[in-house]
Amino acid sequence: MKRISSTIQRPSSVAATSRGTVVADFGRDAFGWLEVAPGSGIAELRAGEKLDASGGVDPDPGGTVRAATVKCPGAGSPAGGFAVVPFPPDKRNTEGVNGKARAVRLPPRFPVVMPFRYVEILRPAAGADCEAAARAGLRRRVVHAPMDMAASAFDCDDPRLVRVYDLCKYTIQATSFAGLYIDGDRERIPYEADAWLNQLGHLAVEAEYGMARRTFRHLLAHPTWPTEWAQFMVSMAWNDWMHSGSDALARRHWRRLRGEKLLLGLARPDGLLESFPNRGSGGAEMSDIVDWPPCERDDFDFTPINAVVNALHFRNLREMRDLALAIGETADAAFLEKRAAAVCRAYNRAFWRDKAGLYADGETTGHASLHANAAALSCGLVPARRKDSVADFLVRKGMVCSVYFSQFLLEALFKAGRAADAIALMAAGGDRSWLGMTEQGATMTMEAWNGVVKPNQDWNHAWGTAPLNVISRFVLGVRPAAPGFAACDIAPQPGPLRRLRG
Repeated sequence: MKRISSTIQRPSSVAATSRGTVVADFGRDAFGWLEVAPGSGIAELRAGEKLDASGGVDPDPGGTVRAATVKCPGAGSPAGGFAVVPFPPDKRNTEGVNGKARAVRLPPRFPVVMPFRYVEILRPAAGADCEAAARAGLRRRVVHAPMDMAASAFDCDDPRLVRVYDLCKYTIQATSFAGLYIDGDRERIPYEADAWLNQLGHLAVEAEYGMARRTFRHLLAHPTWPTEWAQFMVSMAWNDWMHSGSDALARRHWRRLRGEKLLLGLARPDGLLESFPNRGSGGAEMSDIVDWPPCERDDFDFTPINAVVNALHFRNLREMRDLALAIGETADAAFLEKRAAAVCRAYNRAFWRDKAGLYADGETTGHASLHANAAALSCGLVPARRKDSVADFLVRKGMVCSVYFSQFLLEALFKAGRAADAIALMAAGGDRSWLGMTEQGATMTMEAWNGVVKPNQDWNHAWGTAPLNVISRFVLGVRPAAPGFAACDIAPQPGPLRRLRG
């Protein structure tokens, strides 16, 4: 395991507020702690992620956006150096929920770690120069896993898209402080969908596989409840094999993947999974989720045979077939090949609605959501003759899904040859966009588009980084065609871009 380490940073700027205080800005939000110099003259301060209208640190930023008001230590460390400012611990992300200590614990050598960008000096000592104290008396120790950020780069003639890429890339580094892929600061718990997206983003940054593998093993021991989340475990194992060339993860955990995560126990005779309402698999209760938060589901109509769950199942069958061949499970490979073909036929019978020219949410409904159609196209279930109809619908709908499900929407558009539409979504502004996150003040991707759709969201969620891997895999067009990049596809889809470099 790469050691989680700390890096010292000084404020990048200092400014006065309209309420007569001084704020030090470290430039970007980061996980870490604050230290003050001995004799700095700072008696009380507030650290946080967001500013208010006065230009000071917002003491009540809403949701799980962080702020903490603390008294400073009176002197430095015993050695006379900087002293740690004692941030209060957050009960949920240190002790867990309902007595269950599921939050990832940080090394005991670290004090309380909190995400913050700004520090406001609320009360200086008598006669102290607040601005000088902020410049010379404050430093931030940032914690994250070592990453080779120079191993990847992207530039093009649309500065908006470059800003989005940089936002997402920084998020992958900044959220690595726990040594596992976590959901964000509110809980600090690994979830399978978050981990899959984090893995895709990390693979777009550097060729490093340890954190994804540790997270995978953690999730085998501590699975979460959504039906689809179990399915991402298969995709994580497949991604690891294709990028690294190692089949060790699949080989070691084959029985668990086949027996629990493929969800074959929910299959009916034609191969489609019957997963709603709550069903059990592998001894665990599960429930379909489609998207999160619920208001982002585009009125998805839940039925026993779910189009999103079954699209992911088809993708899993093909991934598991590949892995079976890699590790010598030839009988399983033959079974999975045959089952995937059967599911593809059954899927198009059950969900396609000829009159609408779209895929319905379930076998027994006519409602067609963005989610059903993006999942079908992204996972490879849409015949060529139907792609235009489905893609036209997705373009008309736009970003009516969460930051998580945007991964499927963007992939679907690129797979339908709609690069211009996908790039337009990634480079857009407004309150349902990545640039919109920065307009709200975030410097990492947020858990949701805004606080209206998810009032308890945080500002440091790597499952919001879909453009990072999509730019790498589809705009630049670089994907492994054989395990370990023994062969690779290079098929850029620049859309309206005139200049592209990566």
